[in-house]
Amino acid sequence: MKKRFFLFLACLLLLSAAGCGERLGGQELFKLGDQVCTRQEALVFLMSQKQKYETAYGSGIWDVKVRDTTFADYMKDNLQDFLAKLKCMVLMAEQYEVVLTEEEEAAVARAAELYLAGISDEAEAAGIGYEDVEAAFRDYYTADKLMRHLTADVSGEISEDQARVIVVQQIFLSTEGLTEEEKTARWNEAAAVWQAAQSGADFAVLAGEFNEGEEFELRLARGESESSFEEAAFSLSSGQISGVVETQQGFHVIKCVSNYEEEETAENKKEIARQQKEDCFHEYYDRFVDTVAARYNEKAWDQIDYRENFGVPGTDFYEVYGQYFGTAG
Repeated sequence: MKKRFFLFLACLLLLSAAGCGERLGGQELFKLGDQVCTRQEALVFLMSQKQKYETAYGSGIWDVKVRDTTFADYMKDNLQDFLAKLKCMVLMAEQYEVVLTEEEEAAVARAAELYLAGISDEAEAAGIGYEDVEAAFRDYYTADKLMRHLTADVSGEISEDQARVIVVQQIFLSTEGLTEEEKTARWNEAAAVWQAAQSGADFAVLAGEFNEGEEFELRLARGESESSFEEAAFSLSSGQISGVVETQQGFHVIKCVSNYEEEETAENKKEIARQQKEDCFHEYYDRFVDTVAARYNEKAWDQIDYRENFGVPGTDFYEVYGQYFGTAG
């Protein structure tokens, strides 16, 4: 989906370059359908991100190189993606008749007031006012409510075995670049290692002598390894050792340390359920994106900079949101 959002925003830029439609105001970053994203609304989200990273890594983080760009420009690209998706979801909410109740609108107003009570002088000087903050909270909650509405029929019932996380150790012998004859010799070597392990030799000692893999001990969930390795690993009970398992990379002898990590399995179950809901949502979203008319203001985006000084905020958008609406999604 990340690639999809970059393509979507690239289309916005092309539309802007072509000069179609009405011109956007100087503080308007882009317009999707009837939804306009202003610089001030974007800054509400930017400031929370800025505070988080500067607290952890210092103000110099923005000039750190990330691939072929700076971290500031990398985060700016991410902000564009996030805001484009957010405004698309607000448009979708109109189509699916997802509206806020009076109680929810009141909560949006209270959240905006609390956030503004802690705003810095620098942020206020940047033009951030009540309407901008209220729009940010309303849009974010509307997107969250839309997500819950469209995925309400996704059961989220995940079996223990589907979510199970295990711990295994491996002894790996590579077959990369070998002839068939050499592969046979490697299999015989792996079989000898397996025989030694079955006869009671210390598995860690054997690994120290024979393992060619980068990792000896692995924590695995389903879908994270090649099918032959996964099938063998998840079929073992704690303490059991597999036979010689062949993958595209070579031969493995696997020992199961734990065939059920309770806490990690519970977390993985939540993640699988979350992913199922997200996959369901994007079936709707992907179809909708193609119907959206968009305009993009490149000059306004050029004024967005994570290095800009907005002072020290007394409130954080996401903390205030959590206080009034809980965790999104």
